[in-house]
Amino acid sequence: MLKEKEILLMHFDGYSQREICAALKCGHSKVNRLIAEARRTGMTREAVNTAPDADIARMLTPLSKKANANYAAPDFDRLTKELEKPDVTRKLLWYEYCTDISDGRLVPYQYSQFCNLFDEHLRINKVTYRIKHEPGKRMFVDWAGSVGHITEAVTGAVLDVYIFVACLPYSAILYAEGFMDMKQPAWTAAHIHAIEYFGGAPAIFVPDNTRTATVRSPIYTTLINERYDDLARYYGCAVIPARIKKYKDKAMVENAVNIVEKSVLAAIRNIKFFTLGELNEAIWEKVDKINAAPFQRRPGSRLEVFEAEEKSFLKPLPVCRFELSTYKTAKVYPDYHVQIDTMRYSVPYRLVGKDCEARITTDKVTVMFGKETVATHQRLYGQKGQCSTRPEHMPKKHADYDAEWTPGRYQRWADTIGPATRIVIDRILSGKVIVEQAFLPCMNVLGLAKKGRRELLEEACAAVVDKDQIPTYSLIKNTMEAIKTKKRLSAVSKPVSPVSNEDREDTLGNVGHVRGSDYYRMNKEDDDDI
Repeated sequence: MLKEKEILLMHFDGYSQREICAALKCGHSKVNRLIAEARRTGMTREAVNTAPDADIARMLTPLSKKANANYAAPDFDRLTKELEKPDVTRKLLWYEYCTDISDGRLVPYQYSQFCNLFDEHLRINKVTYRIKHEPGKRMFVDWAGSVGHITEAVTGAVLDVYIFVACLPYSAILYAEGFMDMKQPAWTAAHIHAIEYFGGAPAIFVPDNTRTATVRSPIYTTLINERYDDLARYYGCAVIPARIKKYKDKAMVENAVNIVEKSVLAAIRNIKFFTLGELNEAIWEKVDKINAAPFQRRPGSRLEVFEAEEKSFLKPLPVCRFELSTYKTAKVYPDYHVQIDTMRYSVPYRLVGKDCEARITTDKVTVMFGKETVATHQRLYGQKGQCSTRPEHMPKKHADYDAEWTPGRYQRWADTIGPATRIVIDRILSGKVIVEQAFLPCMNVLGLAKKGRRELLEEACAAVVDKDQIPTYSLIKNTMEAIKTKKRLSAVSKPVSPVSNEDREDTLGNVGHVRGSDYYRMNKEDDDDI
């Protein structure tokens, strides 16, 4: 019970002020003031007995303690927002508060009273709510602000290592790992390693608003990064980023980051590591000790609570680990194939000439047009130029699907260059089971005739035909270069033979007025006669 309320009840029960002071161990001045205030306001025993404690305390507050009406009341709601801005202090806000008073009848509070009222406002309005985390529901992730270091053994250069931190808030168990950058592959690998360390996947990933997790659109709507969303959907998780500048949304991972920085990175600061693996081994050793250490304010440790109460709520992991994927824009060629790393994969022929997006993993190539997945192939390895063609992607009648792209077109094109080129094109067309797969090689070979190289291409094709070689684009191109080089060298090294007068006359023929040797012999005889 409020002490003021007890004082008034004993007063109404007939006790003297001395007896009240002795029973409740309070000062005589306080008892006297409360009784005088009760008499002034006309309070009765029933009113005191039924009134809430807060009302009694407020009603009995002496006037000297109440805010003086002559003081200007600060707008603490606005000042609280201003105080959150960088480099803004209470002293600055107090100066502005004093300057902004325009009413001459009001005076500002002194700085000490201003701070007291500000503290009271914050105490009442900055009430926090302790979030009750459910086991296995969320995994908070973030990059640490501090970095680790490794030293190159050869050059001695010191490289920064960025530390990824993940935390399950129910048990507070944490995981940390170092990476050489914070790009999408590292971000994806870090999540995979974290959930494998925990032995299961949570229901929700809670990242910060980093570029590897979210995309900010022009209308300020937070969208999930497509690569990150692929990872989450593979493990059956949702992604709910923390609100921007709402640091309490991810207070658990901020605390985990603080622990990693102070108990892990600081502890190994003087150790020189030469590889990323060595650094991560040291980090994991420290993290395991942190998870096994007993709590200070609750029984057990992070690891014990996780094993006993949280691990069973995590989702089981798939048999196969999520594969890191890369994306590439690929144009559909006339043979209704896209080319990925020198290999070709079929798509529906209606997409010829369109740009598609290919998602490439270690063993699969998935081709998408817009939001639709139009083809999925096993990824090809080995000899370059292999094709993966699905029958359902082919047109019913190749000749009817587009008259522009037919074997006859390439044959007519080859006829304009020469007979040897036609033979090469015929061999390329007949060398494929599906004739459309030869369209691109034909186009590449015939393209070598551009820029005035038609005769050179015909000569190269003739050489390939004479040697009975299997014609390919690379072979014909190299043959053209060899012929060109041979001609250039022969032109430089050709010897110059002497030419007689008769040969010179035969070579020149009847070109202008050229005097022969007889002219000069006749002139010499005339001179002798003189």
